Formats: sequence, structure tokens, C-alpha cells
Amino acid sequence: MSEIEELRRRLEALEARVDEVAAQQATTRNLALDSDRDVAALQEQRQADMRLIRAVRDTQLEHGKTLEAHTRTLAEHGKLLGALVSGQVAMMEQLQAITDHLGSTPPDESSEA
Repeated sequence: MSEIEELRRRLEALEARVDEVAAQQATTRNLALDSDRDVAALQEQRQADMRLIRAVRDTQLEHGKTLEAHTRTLAEHGKLLGALVSGQVAMMEQLQAITDHLGSTPPDESSEA
């Protein structure tokens, strides 16, 4: 094989290798672009998730305040109901004392006797 033929063979091999490297480089570039798009999409999704988490937090804070107000109202109503029950018991005791004093029986008890 002559020197020119050897150089031609080596040149063809080198050109083939350059074509392979160029193809690999193009593939790598495309993968990098795809990765960049994926990262951008993930960042966008993360930002949306963070907005959602903040909105849920705000809602929970509002619900907590409402629940505290309801708890206070329920406690107040419980006290009022307790006072009403005590008043009713006191009235029943007074009525019983009056009926005992008069010697009469309430209508409910007379039908049972």
C-alpha cells in the first residue's frame, strides 16, 4: 500500500469518526435541551405547588380562627344553658314546695295514683 493510499484510508476513518462524534454531539445537545425543558417544567410545577401550599395554609389559618370563635360561642352557650337548667330546677323545686304546702298533687301524678 502506498503512502497516499494509507493517508486516504486514515482520512476516511477520521472523517467517519468525526461524523460519529458529530452525531453523538447532536444527540447530547438534544438531551440537554430536553433536560432543560424538563427542569423548567418541574420548576413551574414546584412554584404552583408552593402557591397551593400557601393557599391551603391561609385557609387553615382562617378555619382555625373560625373554630376558635365557634369554641368560644359554644362555651358561652354552655354557660347559658347551665344557667337555664339551674333556673328550671329551682322553679321546679319551688313549684314542688308550693304543691307540697297546698297538699295537692300535680295533674300527672293524680292520674297515676
